[in-house]
Amino acid sequence: MQDSQFRVWYLFLTQVVAVAAFLHWFGKFEPTVQIDTASYRDYSIGSVEGALNDKRTFVYPLVIRGFESADGSERLVPWFQYLLSAVAVGFFLASLLRCGWNSWLAFAAASPILTSQIVLEYTGVLTPDLLAQTFAIVSVSFWLLVVHAGNERWALLGLSVFVFLTYQTKPSYLFLLAFVPIGGLIARWWLHARRNDAWRVAFGLMVASIMPFLVWCSMRWFVVGHFGLVSFGGYNIIGIAGQLMDREGTNALSIEVQPLASEIVKRRESMTEWKFALDYETMESQYNPMVWTIAVPAATQICDSDSREMNRQMASLSQQVLLGNPKSYVAWLWMAAKRSVRVMIELTLRNPIAMVSIPIAIIAFAVGWQRNNHESQPRNDRDFEREFQMMVWTAIGYAICKLGLFILV
Repeated sequence: MQDSQFRVWYLFLTQVVAVAAFLHWFGKFEPTVQIDTASYRDYSIGSVEGALNDKRTFVYPLVIRGFESADGSERLVPWFQYLLSAVAVGFFLASLLRCGWNSWLAFAAASPILTSQIVLEYTGVLTPDLLAQTFAIVSVSFWLLVVHAGNERWALLGLSVFVFLTYQTKPSYLFLLAFVPIGGLIARWWLHARRNDAWRVAFGLMVASIMPFLVWCSMRWFVVGHFGLVSFGGYNIIGIAGQLMDREGTNALSIEVQPLASEIVKRRESMTEWKFALDYETMESQYNPMVWTIAVPAATQICDSDSREMNRQMASLSQQVLLGNPKSYVAWLWMAAKRSVRVMIELTLRNPIAMVSIPIAIIAFAVGWQRNNHESQPRNDRDFEREFQMMVWTAIGYAICKLGLFILV
């Protein structure tokens, strides 16, 4: 190991300890419950059919249940979440170094993740947000190795496993199924400018990422009669559609969903604090109450607690409402897109490590540190400037794909 790499790893481990001390000082390792924590604790683990029919994917409930069985409580879950996140960032750093990056530039790319808002705020929260990001970081690390080296079987296998774990932890990461092959095609083509080679790598990435998804969905179709990752899409979208629905509009809905629509409207109107303004801040603040306080109890009553039927009816109702109010839904998408970009910039500016790393990255791009790199790792005649540009566009593409799926629902 070169001296520069040794120093980088020393600084990285120092940062891991420092961030842990910071989190401990501010009580972030204390388990914190949110409104949807109960749904992960109550996961149907008693039978295969019950598990596949549950509204939650299986990874995080198994983590919660595993710690409860081993320790009798959830007090160690925050420590587990943070340590696993640190290991994932370390693997990302190692992947960049394996791809031939300058040690300090690789550190500048990986280090800010340890102080990202989701680590600082969600380490102690008993929801799958941080764990899903952790698996996503490992997935992207394997993706980088495949893009740089071609179809290495061990990297493709690792990619396949961790992409599967990522969306099984939090379904909003399903965007990886599109990002992995399409991004791989563009990145490989950009790096090597060989069309046939790029398509070969993209095909390998597509098989590795999509095949486990299709196998899982097929298994659920055979067992519980539903082809999809989980019966939860209706829970998500009703948080938006339920706010765009009014009592007069329920008459235009199909007879099948009218009872649910009427019950949702009745419960919503009974809440004295409910606001009917359709600005983004109001809709965002009322999203969780719309789902968990209004729509889910209403669907539970109408569908006799059948979670799959509840999801189907909420999804069908939402589809009809949004198709009947296209202008309102487009307005939501526009407001959500603007809000997402603004928040992304704000979170970056609030990350002290990122504010150091970004100027380093800009200088590296402008000056071209690749010409001054004297590390012994072979560069295989790659153009580091193109590689750096590829990474920048990868980050942008990843953000766009993730936000794109997020704001839709």
